[in-house]
Amino acid sequence: MLQELLENVGKNISETAETLGKRTERVVEIQKLKNQIRTANREIAQNYEELGEMLYRKYQTGETMDPQITAICEDITELKAEIASYKDEISKYRGESVCPECGAAVPDEAAFCMKCGTRMPVREADFDEEDAVPDEVAGDGEDMVSEADFVEEPEVTVTADAKEAAETEKTTEEA
Repeated sequence: MLQELLENVGKNISETAETLGKRTERVVEIQKLKNQIRTANREIAQNYEELGEMLYRKYQTGETMDPQITAICEDITELKAEIASYKDEISKYRGESVCPECGAAVPDEAAFCMKCGTRMPVREADFDEEDAVPDEVAGDGEDMVSEADFVEEPEVTVTADAKEAAETEKTTEEA
């Protein structure tokens, strides 16, 4: 009886192990197939991107295209212009310029792009003194602000002894 019980337990363990082995094998095969699907989808997306870029280049050269494709290409052109202006704004905040050739950020003081080597254009000053005060506001010059108005005055540090001496002097004057 004990032997029969042990044989049944052994059969159950063997069947369970076999079932688990088959299930594991199926899971592994399913995972392999899912990975192949992901790889194929990435390749399709890459092909779509290449196709789109090819059509966009044809649009840029002036080839006649389907109106729907032309509309999408026009959107792309507008978005690229927006991106360029955003990059330019970011560069201004950082004290950089944007390379006209490759779009890389370049320090303002650099003569050449560090990424592609393109000569950087000379950047105009952000502030033009002639435009600072419109003619109709300038008038006779009495109310105009001069450079001297912006000269910083030296900071005076008053010690406790100096405060006490000033208070004593003030009290003396009042008496």
